[in-house]
Amino acid sequence: MPSYTNKAETFTPVTEDDEYIRAVLPDLATTVLMLSVVHITGRLDIIRKAPAAKLPLYSGDGTGGFTPEQKQAILDEAFAAISEWRDAGCPAPYHPTDAELHEMMSYLAGAPLDARYVPMLKEELGPDGDARQFAWDEPVDKEKLDAFPVLIIGAGMSGLLNGFRLKQAGIPFTIVEKNPEVGGTWYENRYPGCRVDVPSHCYSFSFLRNYKWPNQFSPQPVLNRYFKQFADTFGLRENIRFETEVLGARYDEQQAEWEVSLRGAQGKETLRARAVISAVGQLNKPSVPEIKGRDSFAGHQFHTARWQQDVELEGKRIAVIGTAATAVQLIPELAKVASHLTVFQRTPNWIIIHPEYRKEIGGAEEWALTHLPFYARWYRIMNYGWGIDGSPAHLKIDPNWPQDGLSVSAANEERRVRLTANIKAAIGEENTELLDKVIPKYPPFVKRPNPGDGGYYRALQQDNVELVTDGVEEIVSKGLIDSSGREHEFDIIVYATGFKAMDFLAPMEIRGVGGVNIKDYWGEDPGAYLGMTVPGFPNFYMMYGPGTNLGFNGNLIFNSECQTRYIMESFRHQILNDLPAIQVKESVYKDYSQRMEEALEGFTWSHGSTGNWYKNSRGKVIANSPWSLLDYWDWTRKPDFSEFDVVSLAAG
Repeated sequence: MPSYTNKAETFTPVTEDDEYIRAVLPDLATTVLMLSVVHITGRLDIIRKAPAAKLPLYSGDGTGGFTPEQKQAILDEAFAAISEWRDAGCPAPYHPTDAELHEMMSYLAGAPLDARYVPMLKEELGPDGDARQFAWDEPVDKEKLDAFPVLIIGAGMSGLLNGFRLKQAGIPFTIVEKNPEVGGTWYENRYPGCRVDVPSHCYSFSFLRNYKWPNQFSPQPVLNRYFKQFADTFGLRENIRFETEVLGARYDEQQAEWEVSLRGAQGKETLRARAVISAVGQLNKPSVPEIKGRDSFAGHQFHTARWQQDVELEGKRIAVIGTAATAVQLIPELAKVASHLTVFQRTPNWIIIHPEYRKEIGGAEEWALTHLPFYARWYRIMNYGWGIDGSPAHLKIDPNWPQDGLSVSAANEERRVRLTANIKAAIGEENTELLDKVIPKYPPFVKRPNPGDGGYYRALQQDNVELVTDGVEEIVSKGLIDSSGREHEFDIIVYATGFKAMDFLAPMEIRGVGGVNIKDYWGEDPGAYLGMTVPGFPNFYMMYGPGTNLGFNGNLIFNSECQTRYIMESFRHQILNDLPAIQVKESVYKDYSQRMEEALEGFTWSHGSTGNWYKNSRGKVIANSPWSLLDYWDWTRKPDFSEFDVVSLAAG
């Protein structure tokens, strides 16, 4: 991992000969290549006279939808520009104006992009370095900083990011982590086939340049290594208390501090902090179904997030209960080694067959990412798919669309047809029995679609694999009995059954002003203003809190960078103005919650055709955000402190 620097991206000068350059260009993302050539030449006519790029078909689609003849003309122009630039000694690249960046972004998106995106995407592009770096405008007394200690719960992606920014600010902090290592979900999830399901080049911090991702969708060990190196590179380990669990936190009104209860190897203890940041996320508490007789099974059984690596899989009879995101990754791997694999499906899931799911990054692309100015930055932006950010038509319910239970709008129907065709192509039209089992009979995107390369469908057709759509009735010593009464014998049972997403902050007990338990305050409807803060809980912030799961576009690292900046700006305001504690106003919280609820009602996730993990027990969507990334970025750039009350010290 490169050392952090708040400077623009660097590149290695091109020295390769003409033959080499011509050979690598066809394998690059064509639209990204064009934008790099703009930086090389300073000429916007490169894209103005080129054929218009079409909307990307998938995240990471840089083909532009050009015909072979159009692409060749583009490659010829790119070759001429790069070879001339090389021969001139690779002078500094051109930095476009904001108006020109707007034009370039729209070209990449394949559609006119709202000009409001320019400052947001400029931050991501990073022409001037780390735009979200925290810096004081003038020196701040060390006493003021020391009087504002912060405790972070969790050393996953968000916890490490907050630690990094706090370290920049000189604010003292402690990260408490229950595991023996950093990484959060990328430490805990180690099941075979585990990998990130958004492109790696954007599932990474915006301020780290030139990290060499080996895959378009990198596997778990790579992600785990990334966060470990992040902690090492920026000296965060000295601030982390490993193998220590946070039991709860109580707000002390007399001192305007949080009293945090911990349990570690030496027993229980208490730490005090001015502010607490919960970075535990939504998907970290495994959900294991309450099945009759579960404790009677004589073999091995475990949840995918608690994978037992010492259990031998080769030649075993294995059951997998569940067919969602984790199972789609796991089942092809188990099918390679199990003597027999039985998959128990409750509800089929829509799977997006991504053409680059297992793509390796090397050769031509690695050369471009290293040598061509801003190619890596634009490549990152391309993978976000910004063009659809503000208009996810396929996710919106059209009240005038015939509600046949299969789709919710014309755009949603188009996606259903495309997804169905891809599934049929992966399985084969003739296998009607399997197709009938795996093609969902509810609209796409009611549940989160799962990306893959079709390996899941190939595995289901292997002779040693069986897909069972009967429910699991009972677990017995030798295996389980399904709802049809059939008994299955297994050596291993794997629960690919997801997480308790609605149990925010569990099992911790968080008590705010007046000793109110946050779970009692929430009841059935967990919520937070901007997903971060709750009335009556001063100086308490949540990363990836209620209403921040991204149902379309972007990824959680983008959201975390937005949230971290918002939290750091809150701390800046408090420290400079000697404010011990602030809390969001009840009226602001309620207004935001109402607007969010109304917005969510129009999305597929609220459709009643099937369940999903976004909803609470009453069927209300709690987890997801209905907002565009642009809106959320704008709202979190700096807190509006008129929306907060200053919390005075209580009388002793």
